[in-house]
Amino acid sequence: MRTKTWIALVACALALPLAFGCDDGEDPTDGGVTADTGTGGDDAAASNTIADIAAGNPDFSMLVAAADRAGLVPVLAADGLFTVFAPTNAAFEASGITTEMIDSMPIGDLEQILRYHVLLGVEVDSGSIEAGPVDSAADLTLILGTEGGVTINGGNAITGGADVVTADVEADNGVIHIIDRVLLPPDIPTLATYAGLTSLVGAVSDAGLVETLQGEGPFTVFAPTDEAFAALPAVPTGDALVQVLLYHVISGLAVESSAVPGFADTAATNAYDNNLTLIFDTSDGVTINGSVSVVIADAKATNGVVHIVSAVITPLNVVDAAVAAGLTGLVDAVGAAADLGDGTSVAEALSAEAPYTVFAPTTEAFGRAPSGLSAEQLRDVLLLHVVDAGAPVLAADIPASAPSLAGGTLTFDASASPPTVTGPGGTTGAGPADIVITDINVTNGVVHVIGEVLLPAG
Repeated sequence: MRTKTWIALVACALALPLAFGCDDGEDPTDGGVTADTGTGGDDAAASNTIADIAAGNPDFSMLVAAADRAGLVPVLAADGLFTVFAPTNAAFEASGITTEMIDSMPIGDLEQILRYHVLLGVEVDSGSIEAGPVDSAADLTLILGTEGGVTINGGNAITGGADVVTADVEADNGVIHIIDRVLLPPDIPTLATYAGLTSLVGAVSDAGLVETLQGEGPFTVFAPTDEAFAALPAVPTGDALVQVLLYHVISGLAVESSAVPGFADTAATNAYDNNLTLIFDTSDGVTINGSVSVVIADAKATNGVVHIVSAVITPLNVVDAAVAAGLTGLVDAVGAAADLGDGTSVAEALSAEAPYTVFAPTTEAFGRAPSGLSAEQLRDVLLLHVVDAGAPVLAADIPASAPSLAGGTLTFDASASPPTVTGPGGTTGAGPADIVITDINVTNGVVHVIGEVLLPAG
C-alpha cells in the first residue's frame, strides 16, 4: 500500500523526469535558475528536447537525479508532446525534500510522483491553460487555476500545490512550466483540498472521516461544492453528519462516469444496519437520486475517484426512492389513493419511520393494472405491495410467504431466477411477478422493483 502521509511521500522523492532550464538565452530566473542549457556546440542545435534542457541546467539536478533513478529520462527525450510542470532544486528545498529522501523513495512511488508533473500528448502554453481538472501522466488529476497567474493544486499556499514562476520554456518535444514547489499525488481528502472544496473538507474533518477516506479504498466520492453546502438550511452535526457524508461514498469501487450503474450502495447505513442506496440516471450526464447533477466527473486520486456534484445528496425514504427511480405509475397511484383510516395519506405513511418492505411495480406494470379503481380500492392494492414485518426483508431473506399491510398473503419463490412474488389474486401478468431489482435500501426500509402489479383476492 502506498504511503498515506504525503509529506513522507514528498520526503521520499519528488522529482520529475526532467530537469528544466531555458533555451534561446532567456532567463527563467526564480531562486537562482539560470538559462544555461549546458548542451553546447552543434549537439545543442541538433537536439533540444525536454530531457536535454533538464540535463543541461544544474538548477534542476535533483529532478535529473530522480528521473534517472526512475528510468524516465528516455521518455522525455522521445518524440511526442509533453507539458511538464518542473520544480527547481529550490522548489524541492521549499517542499522539505532532500536528495537523500529521493534516493530512499520506492521506485514505483517515485515514478508516480514524477509522472504527476507531466501532461501527455499535449503542448499547453500558459495562455491556453484553462482552470479546472486535467489528468496527468500518472492517471491522477491536477487542479489548474488561472487567477493571478497559473497555479496547480491550489498554489504554493497548499501543501502539495505550486505556482508557475516561469512559463513557456519551449523544447523540441513540448513545453516546460517551472514551478516553486513539488506536486504531491493526492488521496481523496487531499484532492478535495486541491479543488477548493473547503466546506466538504471541513465537514469531513468535523466528522472524523479524514483517515477513513485516506485509506486504501478504492472509493467513489460524490463531492458537493461549497455552494451546495451553503444551500442547506443547516449543516448536520455529530452522527447525522457522519451518515450524510458517508451517503456520498461508495466503498470498494472506483466508478468512473462512463460506468455508473443504475443503483449502488453507499457507506452510510439506515437504522436497520443496511447500506443506503444511491439511484442514478445516465440518460443525460449523471443525475443522482433524481435531482443532483454531477458537474465535474472523474477527478482521480490515488485511492479512488471524485465526482463533484451540485447539491448535498439527501438519503431517500420509500416514496423518495420511487420518485428518484422514475416509477411514475407508482408515484401517481400513491397520490391518487384514499387516505388510511386515521386520515394519514399513503405517501405520509410510507415516508414515516417504519420498517417497510415495498414491492414497487414498474410504470409499465401499472399500465396493465385494472382500470376504474376507486381511491379506496387503489389504496388497498398499494398496501398489498407492502410486507407487514418487523424489519426490512432483503432479497437474501425472502420467505416462502409474508403478510401484507392490506391483509392478504404474498407468496414468493426465492429459488426462481429472478425471484418472484404473487399476490392473493395473482398479478396483472400471466404468472408471478419477477423481482427485477432488489435491495434499494432507504431510510425507512427497502424497496424491490417488480414487473407486475399484485392483485387482491376476489
